[in-house]
Amino acid sequence: MASDDNRLFLAFSAAALAPELTRLQRRLALPGRRIPPEQLHLTLHFLGQCNPKQQASLLHQLDRLPLPGFELVLDQLGCFPRAGVVWLGPSAPPPALMSLAETVELKCRALGLDKPHKAYRPHVTLFRHCNTEVLPAITPIHYQPTALCLYRSTLTDQSPVYHCLQRWPLAEVNKEE
Repeated sequence: MASDDNRLFLAFSAAALAPELTRLQRRLALPGRRIPPEQLHLTLHFLGQCNPKQQASLLHQLDRLPLPGFELVLDQLGCFPRAGVVWLGPSAPPPALMSLAETVELKCRALGLDKPHKAYRPHVTLFRHCNTEVLPAITPIHYQPTALCLYRSTLTDQSPVYHCLQRWPLAEVNKEE
């Protein structure tokens, strides 16, 4: 495979939330392109172009990394105006997710992968090519991912297409904490 076609990212599939998120997209009825149900995900870390050595090293490290389970309450709509993205995310991200994001970022930097250009903000993209300043209040959606996935992003004329290359199960959520 050509190295310029190996854009990778780590994310949690939101396929289990697709019915609720699709209803929310219809209710919002915003201009722009809706993210298809099978492409919905919550990104942990965008890796960008990876060479085979970086990818192999990352896979080895992820195989050994403890992956905590966590629950999210997706209760906040937002917009990244420069990117033209409308998203749904948690107003209070769980510490386990934020700690995992920090650990993964450090491991990626050690592999020579670019640092993200902004601080991590967990979210599920709902619309692309959309800018709006007015977003309604929503009914919170509870989300408990079950696995971390390594995705390949393939750019097409219509939109990027994501393929899960490998998946790692998350630990059970401790309900007593």
